[in-house]
Amino acid sequence: MATDLWWQVNELCEYPDELTPLELDTAGMLMLRLGFPERAARLLGITDVLAGIPAFAPDVRPEHVLVRAAVCAQLHPRPAFVTAQALRAVADPRLPVLTRLTLAGFAMPLEAGRGAGSGDLRRAVRSAGQALTGPAEVAPEHRWVERKALRSLSDAAALTGDPEAASAYLDRAVLGAMEQRPRGGLRRLAWDEEMLALLGVRGRACRSRGDAEDAVAATSRMPGIAPYDARAWAAHGYALLASGRLDESLHAYEEMLRLGGHPVAAAAFHLGWIHESRGDGRRAQDSYAYAHAVDPTVPVVRERLSSFRR
Repeated sequence: MATDLWWQVNELCEYPDELTPLELDTAGMLMLRLGFPERAARLLGITDVLAGIPAFAPDVRPEHVLVRAAVCAQLHPRPAFVTAQALRAVADPRLPVLTRLTLAGFAMPLEAGRGAGSGDLRRAVRSAGQALTGPAEVAPEHRWVERKALRSLSDAAALTGDPEAASAYLDRAVLGAMEQRPRGGLRRLAWDEEMLALLGVRGRACRSRGDAEDAVAATSRMPGIAPYDARAWAAHGYALLASGRLDESLHAYEEMLRLGGHPVAAAAFHLGWIHESRGDGRRAQDSYAYAHAVDPTVPVVRERLSSFRR
């Protein structure tokens, strides 16, 4: 907040009448993320939410609904009411498909956090699935909303005990993203982030149902997308480790180690575990010592290191 950029944004927000609807939405989300939800509500003209007025009008345009729902969830005296209203909107066939999918991606994770057995969550899964049967109504530039809803549907399906449906939703999201791979620029960076998240979730979902090889296949794409991102190597390394492919996992964690920064502590610990599993005590001890030097707060690292000093 001490930067020139912050003060420029702050100055722009002092004159909301001069901002376009898209600029207002962007400014509102920025203020919300910076911890100023009331400022966001003033920018968006929805301060009535503080008095418990319904969270958002049913006729709000699809491209504006997400920021309004997010701000209302922060400020409404009954946040669960906002989630319930959003879930009802997901089931309303009179609303645009884009609105329904946007609210599905917003509300289902919140409802899932309240309990896997929620009837509202199950109904929302069915409603969002029905909305997704008409993807032609979603313009190409808004297909990311569809993919976000698919990811939320996958999480909800897993919570409600349907791992096959969870995998199918994730597969559809990954394929949809692959079809829309941008050439470069900021759109490509956003696509990279989305793909890393999708493939990471796909890998975890495969491991949770005991399919280690599918987890390896899903995460194998991640280092190619972001070779300098420790998260990519960590996800792939762990999938390889879970499948018993120690030599390949060793390579992944060595690549992660070269990137530097705090993630090297986790990389060094896993390298230590691999060396120990292969009977190389000296390298295992060196790796554990390195992990402990970078982050001395992890109990399991201390335990493994102390086992070599007895």
